[in-house]
Amino acid sequence: MPTINDKGTEIWYEVTGSGQPLVLTGGFGLLHNQWDFVRESLAARYQVIDWNYRGAGRSDRAWPGGSFNQDTWVDDLEIVLNELNVDSAVLWGTSTGSPISIRYTAKYQHRVRALVTYPMFKADASFRNAFEGFRFIDETFGYDALACLTSWIGCAEPNVFNARQGEIAKWEAACFAQNFSLSTLAETMRIVATNDFTTDVAKIKCPTLLLMGESGHLGYGEEGNRNLAKEFLTLAPHATLKLIAKGGGAYCMIEEPETTVLAIIEFIDALQR
Repeated sequence: MPTINDKGTEIWYEVTGSGQPLVLTGGFGLLHNQWDFVRESLAARYQVIDWNYRGAGRSDRAWPGGSFNQDTWVDDLEIVLNELNVDSAVLWGTSTGSPISIRYTAKYQHRVRALVTYPMFKADASFRNAFEGFRFIDETFGYDALACLTSWIGCAEPNVFNARQGEIAKWEAACFAQNFSLSTLAETMRIVATNDFTTDVAKIKCPTLLLMGESGHLGYGEEGNRNLAKEFLTLAPHATLKLIAKGGGAYCMIEEPETTVLAIIEFIDALQR
């Protein structure tokens, strides 16, 4: 399991496939597992780079003095790409991995060939309330209960309260147990709850795909999410919006992996042309 030591902190990464480098940054509890259902298909065409920022997953989880912040995580990605000698990559971030990808793109523009992201570039009151709820439920009832909630939030409407959501919830609970602890979850939520990268979105000049599922509580059909997407497109008018039918907002790669992969392939192949 390859890691990079940065002043005593181990940062985990993994590379599969070859070709155009594609960096995947998933949400707070799923992390690299967010891409479990699309990684193999992507690695057949691209050099897929999975990684975990410090404080989460397979990277070191120590939080010295609670000093981590979003820029620390952004710079962790820079450390990984330097280690791999990657000059230019496509970044794909979703859920709470989106602000990391957005901030990295604005800060290290020369490194980013293109960006794929979900429109979570700032945390509004609803996101902050949800993050606080995540912490309380996990501390009180554990990973299984949290996974029931997050799968209900993340899944597309047709998959809610049926066997499909149950399958996803069980898979999520197993991922959560591996990827964070109570202390790291609380600190992670503290950081993402204060995000506002509006000015960073305006700096993005590379080809950009705003990718999200159509339905569910994180989907384009919800007014708050739709407004965030529209604001993103106003700030970055060169970006294009792609909606995945039958997919939840940030869960489209989980629920509709084949359709989502095709959207990514179409976007990246267009860069070649």
